[in-house]
Amino acid sequence: MRSRRRTQSPDRALWGLGLGIAAGGAAALAWQFATRVLTPAEHPEDDVEVLSLQASAESPSGMRVWLTGPDTDLEGSYSFIFDAVDRQTQDLAGHARLGPVLERAGTGRKARVVRDVLSVERGDLRVGARGRITGWWYTDPEQLGYPTRLVAVPMPNGVSWGWLIEPKNSIPGRWAVHVHGRGALPHEALRGVESFAEAGITSLVIAYRNDSGAPVGLGGRYGLGLSEQEDVDAAIGWTRTQGAERVTVVGWSMGGTAAVIAAGLGRNRDLVDAMVLDSPALDWPELLRHQAKLAYLPAWIAELGVLMLRAGWVRGAIAGVRGTDVTALTARRLASLIRVPTLIHASAGDSFVPWQGSLKVAQLRSGLVRLHPSRGEHVKLWNADTAGWKRETANFLAELATDESH
Repeated sequence: MRSRRRTQSPDRALWGLGLGIAAGGAAALAWQFATRVLTPAEHPEDDVEVLSLQASAESPSGMRVWLTGPDTDLEGSYSFIFDAVDRQTQDLAGHARLGPVLERAGTGRKARVVRDVLSVERGDLRVGARGRITGWWYTDPEQLGYPTRLVAVPMPNGVSWGWLIEPKNSIPGRWAVHVHGRGALPHEALRGVESFAEAGITSLVIAYRNDSGAPVGLGGRYGLGLSEQEDVDAAIGWTRTQGAERVTVVGWSMGGTAAVIAAGLGRNRDLVDAMVLDSPALDWPELLRHQAKLAYLPAWIAELGVLMLRAGWVRGAIAGVRGTDVTALTARRLASLIRVPTLIHASAGDSFVPWQGSLKVAQLRSGLVRLHPSRGEHVKLWNADTAGWKRETANFLAELATDESH
């Protein structure tokens, strides 16, 4: 008897091939998404353009500027960083301080705004200059008006650096360590120093792995706070050698993630007396889902990306561990690490890191965590309401001092 051979129809074969290609394409897209999460951008954003400059006797600098691009219409006062060559040299780029929005024209991507140019610290502000709006405000710690020293800070992968800023009437043994966020530089954290200096607290603003002048992280990747917390802990330990007895950790965005982990698990956690967090990333799985949505990707791409990170299909940044355990960075897990009084500045208007993570952490640790609902965009809350940010922080620090004296 002749055997009968089953053959696959051309349509079914093509359908199977199409499914295979689609699955491969989806996996590649998820891999790319996950990889981008861990990879520092080579070039800073430059989507903001100077359209025109106008003389103005009412402006502190004598100039007003017309701008178009992302964040140009935000409430408050900001820095405009322009002509940045790459991420590592942003501190050498052009820098101007801009006042509140005075006039708006147009809508959507073609919207234009005019702001006073308060000052130009660096570069040639000109028509056609491109850059981005940031909340940095200070380009140099000496602009704060306090004695400042550049210091070497030993860290696990080598020696990094930091700015040591000491107020004239500093309280012996009372320190703060300031930690900037993902993709930023230490300059980002300088805004927070004044509130601590006014309370008599010495500040150390650190550079950590993958920053210019700091040791390179494993593979030059970010660890979403899981690897960076080692540098934060080392910086806390360094302050101990300088006489610190109590350290408040101040974290911005991903720096907030690193701060929570270091304060909860670090070898020097006994020194940490409190935390102040601004726009902190306190729920990374939800954050990645949100980022996928912003990129117009299906939700399951984010889920697959998280799986790839955990499984190590995308190499992580922690020595001896192939993957990145994003599940260790949920709001519930991070909340469980908080054991000291914590102030969180967070905004419902944060379109980059949803504030739901901060809300949940504050709910889960209501006895220790105080949430200051702010207005403004991601890590730009100080700029949108400087007086409110300083007031809440000053009150928090005053209460810490009162508790210590009793």
